[in-house]
Amino acid sequence: MARHNAKLYGVEDRIEFIIGDFFEVVPSLKADVVFISPPWGGPNYLKSESFNIETDIEGNGIRMFEIANKITSNIAYFLPRNVDVLQTVSLAGKGNCCEIETNYAGNAPKTITAYYGELISIEPTVPLS
Repeated sequence: MARHNAKLYGVEDRIEFIIGDFFEVVPSLKADVVFISPPWGGPNYLKSESFNIETDIEGNGIRMFEIANKITSNIAYFLPRNVDVLQTVSLAGKGNCCEIETNYAGNAPKTITAYYGELISIEPTVPLS
């Protein structure tokens, strides 16, 4: 599907799709953007009120983010809709921003994508003092 979409939009020559064990592949990568879409453990992720990135993703989702962040700060993280949003935002680090996009199927929220680095499409807001 991703390859098809890349071809459809005329960018297939600028994308390299890599399939493999994240922890084995990542140390050798150089990339402008990293898209992380880890397994969530099947439908069981919906049984808890809040999905914990650190403990509910096999291999530790926080560790995945930290490793990806060594390659580039431009990260898109695809996560379930019930993810702990504060935990997701905290991955950006102190003084940095994160943009959360909710992905819908019809009127129902299904997933979120968290954007970091230069992938953020909005200007950060600063509270008025």
